[in-house]
Amino acid sequence: MPADYRPAGMRLRLLAVAVLLAGCASPVVDGATAPPPSEIDFPVDAKPRPIVLTGWPLVQEGSGGEAEKIAASNGRFAFTGAAPTTPAPTPVELSDGPATLPLIGAADAVVAMSAAGRDGTPLELVAVEFGQARFATDRGALDLPAWRFRSAFGSTFSWPAVAPTAFWRFGEVTGSIDRATTTDGVTLDVEMDEPAPPCPGEDPGVTKAVAEEGPTSVVVRQETTGRGRLCGDNALYQPRTFQVVLEEPLGARVLVDEHNGIITVTR
Repeated sequence: MPADYRPAGMRLRLLAVAVLLAGCASPVVDGATAPPPSEIDFPVDAKPRPIVLTGWPLVQEGSGGEAEKIAASNGRFAFTGAAPTTPAPTPVELSDGPATLPLIGAADAVVAMSAAGRDGTPLELVAVEFGQARFATDRGALDLPAWRFRSAFGSTFSWPAVAPTAFWRFGEVTGSIDRATTTDGVTLDVEMDEPAPPCPGEDPGVTKAVAEEGPTSVVVRQETTGRGRLCGDNALYQPRTFQVVLEEPLGARVLVDEHNGIITVTR
């Protein structure tokens, strides 16, 4: 298993998702109100569109065993190798087209990687190279320039070499367990959790997905009518596809679930 190198806040968010997956009620509680889209300050008119990472921006490849896992669990890193020169701004293919983005140095990357760490011995990083890594974004997987550090145990830890100014709320965004696909940006097929079952003999009701649109975001949630009492919860996440049709194309807006998690949209 990869080390849990994420900061405490991210671990708590992942724990919340795990609790949801492990299964209490349907992701939508009857009567819940989706957050107003107007509260999300995403800069839809920015060119290029800011990158929206949907997870902690540290990618681990390989496993150096239990010792590395323990060392990485503090979320702190110490680079003991020779830092290369920071490259010039680099062309990157983004969801809205190509853009040339500024980069940060390897030393700055180590500082950012350790910013939310806990007290304890840092994981030693002995070498680094400038390359690429794949990161999860709200528009699907994206290959970005990255600083690829090799630990003393042999694993590789990659951090975006792109400057934080190219991202929206870098390192702060929580991804949703929901997923969406679209062919035209108007009709969205959203995979969400199956509603919780009703009591025996009770009407299961009719559940549909509804979208609340704002200038910078679209909130998607479930709405159930005619349902009786609930006598159980989904033991596991049970995917079901719901379709919503927007009044305007999604465009650069972010798609959000009822818990403010960013939903990944792919074509």
